[in-house]
Amino acid sequence: MTNSIVSWRSTAVILFISLIINLYGHNLPGTSLVPSYVNDVCIKLGLPPLLKHQPAAQVAASGADHSLLIKKYLQSINADPVTKEEALEYCPLAPALAPEGYETPYAYFGSPQYREFALKTLKDAVDIPTESFDTSGPVGEDPVWDIFYKFEKYLKEAFPAVHEHLELEHANTHGLVYTWKGKDASLKPVLLAAHQDVVPVLPETRELWTHDPYDSHFDGEVLWGRGSADDKSPLLGILQAIEYILTKEPGYVPNRTIVAAFGFDEECGGNHGARHIGKLLLDKYGPNSFEAIVDEGGQGVHEYQGIKVAIPGVTEKGSVTQKITINTGGGHSSMPPDHTAIGMLAALAKEIEDTPFTPVLTTDYNPFFKFLKCIAARSPELDDNIRQVVFRADQGDPVALSLVTKYLLKNRLTKYSIQTSQALDIINGGLKSNALPEEVSAVINFRVSIDSSVAQTKKKLLSNTQNIAAIYGLGVVVNETLEDGTFGLTEVVPKTKKGYFTLSDYRASFEPAKVSVTEGSTWETYAGSIRHVYQNFAGPIINPVKPPADLSTVKNDLVVVAPGLMTGNTDTKHYWDLTENIYRFSPMRLLNTQISNIHTVNEHLNLDIHLETIVFYYTYIKNIQ
Repeated sequence: MTNSIVSWRSTAVILFISLIINLYGHNLPGTSLVPSYVNDVCIKLGLPPLLKHQPAAQVAASGADHSLLIKKYLQSINADPVTKEEALEYCPLAPALAPEGYETPYAYFGSPQYREFALKTLKDAVDIPTESFDTSGPVGEDPVWDIFYKFEKYLKEAFPAVHEHLELEHANTHGLVYTWKGKDASLKPVLLAAHQDVVPVLPETRELWTHDPYDSHFDGEVLWGRGSADDKSPLLGILQAIEYILTKEPGYVPNRTIVAAFGFDEECGGNHGARHIGKLLLDKYGPNSFEAIVDEGGQGVHEYQGIKVAIPGVTEKGSVTQKITINTGGGHSSMPPDHTAIGMLAALAKEIEDTPFTPVLTTDYNPFFKFLKCIAARSPELDDNIRQVVFRADQGDPVALSLVTKYLLKNRLTKYSIQTSQALDIINGGLKSNALPEEVSAVINFRVSIDSSVAQTKKKLLSNTQNIAAIYGLGVVVNETLEDGTFGLTEVVPKTKKGYFTLSDYRASFEPAKVSVTEGSTWETYAGSIRHVYQNFAGPIINPVKPPADLSTVKNDLVVVAPGLMTGNTDTKHYWDLTENIYRFSPMRLLNTQISNIHTVNEHLNLDIHLETIVFYYTYIKNIQ
């Protein structure tokens, strides 16, 4: 595909901007990159402004204005547009991959007999309240973990063939690791992961549930109960697929070893469960010893911009959670200082929120850009100017990349695929209405962009804190958690008589995950399995925002598997050393915008979706051989 020839003026602008971005890219304010930097460069070159200048807030608030910017830019460079045929090269698809003789098992999985079995199995699992809590103590000391004995007992009763033929190991008592030994020891094993635990049901919200969260209810289509979607359906899907093969295909032995690993505190970070499982597997198999890891996550399967798309997560953002504490003198509220501890902490909170992180979209690293290219290449609904500017960005045009970046900032769902998020989640301070608190604290969580780092994130928070400390004459102390678990105190700004801020780790930080491979046989087997299931077994794939009135008219003719980025985190962060191929995908068609009410009141799952989950794992287990 040839790049279009642009005018010497546009070329000069692009080269100049490219130099600026290469030298100062992470310091440029993304919200004003196009209207200010592009036009400033034009003026410096003695040219009229290339783009109509508008205040950043006005541009961000108006999709029509931004579309006009894109249109004017494309007109200014007078480039030949990418044709529909050429566009398909930007989004190559792995062929749909059917396991040999799939018709018989697919028919069985869809039968009334199997539906009853799958429903009962999922219902019984949901009725066991395997809640995990941030505040839980060690396994063996805190009785909160004892519920997982009951859940393991249930699994042994529900899946007798699995427990007869597969080896079961335990990691930190309740972490379950099943091994189905393959015939060919030269083939790397595959790890299928899920978690046993669920988010707790808050006592004050229990009466808001239509049905008791732990006495699940099936209404003929949907099972209602905590954990029905997150994450007991995938866990049971793995075991049900293996149980089917062991009982209905006797004598079958996989060529490649299959490992199924189930943590029990994923909702709290996985330090009790998946961390121990990761160590067990690393000690047993060694680094980079697995062909692939498949865990929960991704953005499901749905229609977007007129195409049916499955979006597995091939990376995760990092995480930093810091506690900000301010210590000042107390006293009676009838004689307060001009600025109280609460007021100064509020000023810091405002400073943090008023200085968001710079958005960064890298075309060669961030998988979200691959997703964008697939939408641009195959969507019949996407505005053609947006389509063309995405292709221009992929060709190395920095102005086009800036325009695409600004386009993504308009929507919170896309914004945080290219930007570190920051959220103040907890604040504490004060006990009486007539007493000034000596100590006030807040907890802030950052989800670190894959183009950033933990160090850069902490540096930004420290800079914000120093700015406010300077205004009020306060000191700044950093309480860093060291590798051995001890703490190191550093007075970045000396403490003063007025008081000081302290920044400390509230939870362990971790870097963004490495981006997994999305080409070659490992990816094609995985993506091809997804395509086959959703084109040949699954129910209608719809736009959850605008569902059709008649589902019978929906045909799953072409399903695009496009890599995505997870803004949340999974147990896979404890498995990074095992493989470079980590795919996070919950096989779930999105039927509404509530996404099954995961993590909230009235969590539920359509039974058809659970059956599709079983079929996906069956298909992948057979294809990966």
